[in-house]
Amino acid sequence: MNKETWLFGIDLDGTLLKDSATGEVHQKDIDAINKLRAAGHIVCIITGRPWRSTEKVYKSLGLDTVVGNYNGAQIHNPTDYNFIPIISYMNLNDAMYILGDEKLQEATSNLAIEGPGWVMLEKRDAALERVFGFTSAAKFKLGINIHKLPLRPTGIILDTKEGVNIPKLQDYLHRRYGDLVEFSSWSKGKGLTPVLDMTNVGVTKSKVISLLCRYYSIPVTQTVSIGDGYNDLPMFESTEISVAMKNASDDIKELTTCVTDEDHTNGGVASFVDKFLANEDNFIEKLSEIRLQKFGKTEKTVKAH
Repeated sequence: MNKETWLFGIDLDGTLLKDSATGEVHQKDIDAINKLRAAGHIVCIITGRPWRSTEKVYKSLGLDTVVGNYNGAQIHNPTDYNFIPIISYMNLNDAMYILGDEKLQEATSNLAIEGPGWVMLEKRDAALERVFGFTSAAKFKLGINIHKLPLRPTGIILDTKEGVNIPKLQDYLHRRYGDLVEFSSWSKGKGLTPVLDMTNVGVTKSKVISLLCRYYSIPVTQTVSIGDGYNDLPMFESTEISVAMKNASDDIKELTTCVTDEDHTNGGVASFVDKFLANEDNFIEKLSEIRLQKFGKTEKTVKAH
């Protein structure tokens, strides 16, 4: 790779997907991804989703790059069989101990335990199943029996109840069980309750960025992350330029370099990419200055115009 090649780590739900339920990507975003790739940049999907509900998007974009699923618990390249997948399994005893927490039980309405190729779902839920594609797994089981798991799990998904304060709950879980697992939260669609997920300790989107930089021989100073949720924060922290979607919450926006002019339903990724490609050197220089100011706590996040 030459020094002008940049790595783009892009989230799906609330970011690249126009609609989480259908997996649709706005045509503006499809065109923007194609432009990035034509210019020699590397585009990688990094998502909390499993591969089975990522594959359609990946193929529609014509990608051939490494993918980070389950927030990085599964890192693989579907187009390169020589790339040995990296899978991080959970300690089931630790997970069961955490699931017994009363506050967590009060906050959640449904549960799924899964790994590559298999899923156990506590009860049917159309909205949850549309996003995660549970029934398309090679092994799908309705009802959870921890004594008959096909393999060790890579993640546990917990659907939350209406009105739950997600940041407060996630902070509580991290402080109480942060030495055992990683917790993240993200949206499964407009008007729907968010989900929490649990993965093995050390699994974060930032680890995927680190691996990708080495694999593609790209300096970390030439990295961009685009996302909208709390599970994207580690990725934001590890990239040179971090981009929050217009539809992200204000506290997420405050922790990024810039904010897109459009939300995920109107080609928000493209609104950033088009500016990046139009005047790359000047645009990058401006964003790098904002990043330095942010680290010094002297500026608030601004839109990149």
